[in-house]
Amino acid sequence: MKKYFFGVVILLIHLNSAFSFAQSSQVSGTITYSVSLEPIYNAVAERFKKEANKAGLQMVVNMAQAASNLECKLNFNGFNSKFGLVNTMGLGNADKMMILAVRSVTQGDYYTNLMTQKQILNDNSSKELLIESNLEEPTWQLTKDMKKIGNYTCYKAITYKTLENIGEVPITVWYTPQIPVAFGPKEYVGNLPGLVLEYKDQMVHFVAKKIVLNPNKAITINWPEGKTISKEDYKKQNDFSFSTLKENSGR
Repeated sequence: MKKYFFGVVILLIHLNSAFSFAQSSQVSGTITYSVSLEPIYNAVAERFKKEANKAGLQMVVNMAQAASNLECKLNFNGFNSKFGLVNTMGLGNADKMMILAVRSVTQGDYYTNLMTQKQILNDNSSKELLIESNLEEPTWQLTKDMKKIGNYTCYKAITYKTLENIGEVPITVWYTPQIPVAFGPKEYVGNLPGLVLEYKDQMVHFVAKKIVLNPNKAITINWPEGKTISKEDYKKQNDFSFSTLKENSGR
């Protein structure tokens, strides 16, 4: 009986996801998220609380203060979405702490197409760098935990990501089936039965503070044009650059 019940639940989740995908073509909107680096601050504070040298902690405090002035936006229309920081133009003139804060919040602008299951990251360290990948399909633990964000009832879901030299870290989101589109921050799009209104990983915490659905002015998302690089090749380039830097530093 338990096995039968579990099978029914899984079927309903898949049907709901399929329904959400179909509804994506009919809903558009803009979600504005507040930004906090509280997760990384808490981790560093725990590490440094017994150490005399507080330089590392102070750096993260400064980063967190800089990040508190930032916000992110998710625009979606049909099967396309764009997620990224707001007002980061002219970042080259920003101070070191703001640049570190921006890179801690997000690597750049994430463009997603649910029909093609593709995503392009326009890296904010270079205007010319477009990183293309297939959408990831994390395995979510859908819980019964529930809370309100604005006027929307949200449910908690958890997945895990393996980071080099760290291991598994949890990714926690709160999504609302009341907005039946499978969009969210960063690469976490495509396979949840509702829009993500809150997101938290080991570095950053996003919470929706403004939700505008089906605005009178049409939302246009321009897919990036230009030469792209795969996520695998991008990682190889970064690994090679880091190794070269270490070798040169040791000379």
